[in-house]
Amino acid sequence: MILRRLPSLGIGSKLLLVVLPCMLLGAVIMFLAFERFSTRERLSALEARLDAFAVTQAASLTKPLWEFDETTVHRLFAAYGEVPELMVAAVFDADGHLVASAGGRDSDGHQQVLKRAVPLVQQAVGGAYSIGRLEVSFHDGRIRRELASQRSAGLLVLSLSFVLLGGMTLLSVRRLVAEPLRRLRDSLRHNANVMTRDPLVWQGGDEVGEVVGAYNRLLDEISQRTEDIHRMAYHDSLTGLPNRRLLEDRIGHAIAVAERQNRSIAVLFADIDNFKVINDTLGHKQGDTLLRMAAERMSAIIRSMDTIARWGGDEFVIVVEGLESAGEAANVAEKLIEEIGVPIHLDSNLLRIGVSIGISLYPQDGTDATTLIKNADMALFEAKGRGRNTFHFFDQAMNSRAIRRLDIEMALRHAISAGQLELHYQPKIASANGAITGVEALVRWRRPGEGLIQPDEFIPLAEESDLIVAVGEWVLHQACAQIKAWRAKGFGDVPVAINLSPRHFRRDKDLDGIIATVEAAGIPPHLIEIEVTETTLMHDPEKAIALLQRLRDRGFGIAIDDFGSGYSNLSYLRRLPITTLKIDRAFVMDIEHNQDNIEIIRAIIAMANALSLGLVAEGVENERQFAFLRNSDCAVVQGYYFSRPLPPAELESLLQRPRSPHPALDIMGLTTLQVAANA
Repeated sequence: MILRRLPSLGIGSKLLLVVLPCMLLGAVIMFLAFERFSTRERLSALEARLDAFAVTQAASLTKPLWEFDETTVHRLFAAYGEVPELMVAAVFDADGHLVASAGGRDSDGHQQVLKRAVPLVQQAVGGAYSIGRLEVSFHDGRIRRELASQRSAGLLVLSLSFVLLGGMTLLSVRRLVAEPLRRLRDSLRHNANVMTRDPLVWQGGDEVGEVVGAYNRLLDEISQRTEDIHRMAYHDSLTGLPNRRLLEDRIGHAIAVAERQNRSIAVLFADIDNFKVINDTLGHKQGDTLLRMAAERMSAIIRSMDTIARWGGDEFVIVVEGLESAGEAANVAEKLIEEIGVPIHLDSNLLRIGVSIGISLYPQDGTDATTLIKNADMALFEAKGRGRNTFHFFDQAMNSRAIRRLDIEMALRHAISAGQLELHYQPKIASANGAITGVEALVRWRRPGEGLIQPDEFIPLAEESDLIVAVGEWVLHQACAQIKAWRAKGFGDVPVAINLSPRHFRRDKDLDGIIATVEAAGIPPHLIEIEVTETTLMHDPEKAIALLQRLRDRGFGIAIDDFGSGYSNLSYLRRLPITTLKIDRAFVMDIEHNQDNIEIIRAIIAMANALSLGLVAEGVENERQFAFLRNSDCAVVQGYYFSRPLPPAELESLLQRPRSPHPALDIMGLTTLQVAANA
């Protein structure tokens, strides 16, 4: 029974089951050893008394026996009865006849009899004469009784001592072992039930104290790990700001408070302008530093009751609580834009960055976190579309535009296979004689039921995904086929410029596809001019230069599109294997009103001529712009002043017209245009 219950007993009880029997066994062994020692000592003393008694009485009996004084002998023997240990005493004469004897009075309970025989010798003049012998025997009865009495008393003392010592041991085990362990167990149960980390208090330096100390250290470690896990689960590792999960919880709490207090809250969705360009140019390490600095600046502006979280990448979400009007949210947005706009030092670089912000308000723009964040994101997209470094409030029209945007993106995925894309071509005109020096291929999307969709509506969506790669490949195939068709119709070789996305210059296999497509079509590579933007070069300048050099070595023309609008380093121009610069239309359109643009264009023209690069000014829309560019030695112009992008059939009518000796006089009617010689 005890053995079956043993596993369920407490450690204190188990310890007592070990200690108390050991104590009892030790006490019994000590008691038996003491009794054995005491018995041996008493028996040794009994033997010593027997020897002394025998020798003494032998000396007393020798003279009476020598003188045959039996009266004295009997008187001596009569006194022997008073000796408590005496069993039998007898004296014999020289012939062995019993002379006298005496017996003890109390010999009960004896276990052992000790005997001594002492010869009686009389010293005389003639020598020593044996006159008899004395035989004496002692019993141990008295000793045994004393030992029995001593044993009873010892057992009583032993029992009392064991009970007392056992009680003290029990109390000690409970206090020193069981109680701390019970507290440790209760603490574990309590911490497990209520998810707390209450440490134990223990003053001792013993093993239990070490266990308690180890337990407390474990609690500290668990608490630290729990805090770390909580921080990793609910905070951004780069900036230390709350992440999406914690943000949604904070917004939910803010909505509940605003509902009770009949107040409003604002959700500001902020995005660092042109962060990707900075990140690609200076490196991800500097980009991370920039994000941390931006997070610190924004955190310094908002109140302690508000929340700022990192949504992802270069996007942040700020929750402003307790608003009474939308103007308060606008004030916060203006402060954020102002603070972020302060120049930032990154190593040796001084950067001035901007931030675009979209704002949604509770309850008019949404009553839950998901809706408020979604609508603020839509407002952010609108702010970016209005020039960046500004803020914009959400309105329902944005939702319609977002739905439209999603619809366009989904439909675009099927447009290529469905044959809905088509190429239009805008001629590039030689400013000196009005000849068509080439055309630029521009993709258009004719969607069933909607007609022609403008490029600025679907190209940015394609740029955001890998669709732009597929679109670019389709454009290249169609352009090669069109060049062959024009050659077959007798129009000669018409150079075609094709815009390619930066995504085409991130993988070698995409570039291999471009080369393979042109070779498979049997088109001379010099008839294909690849237009790339400055952003393409900035993503990875060294790799971009290597890839462009491969194209140039094959004979392709390379043009930098929208030159002057980006952030490229002019020192790269000397290393780039480019053949043409295209002046950004933003400079051309403002020539008549902006002297700075005039000087910039003159500088670009002078630089291109100095580097022996071809030059195209795009976006020419009136005669004054064309006249300025022609007089400034800009060799090739392009724009709606000459022609809009045309389907191939309409462009062919221009390719057939003869050249006029006075191209400038008839430029509007396009009667002077023809393909330049050997173009």
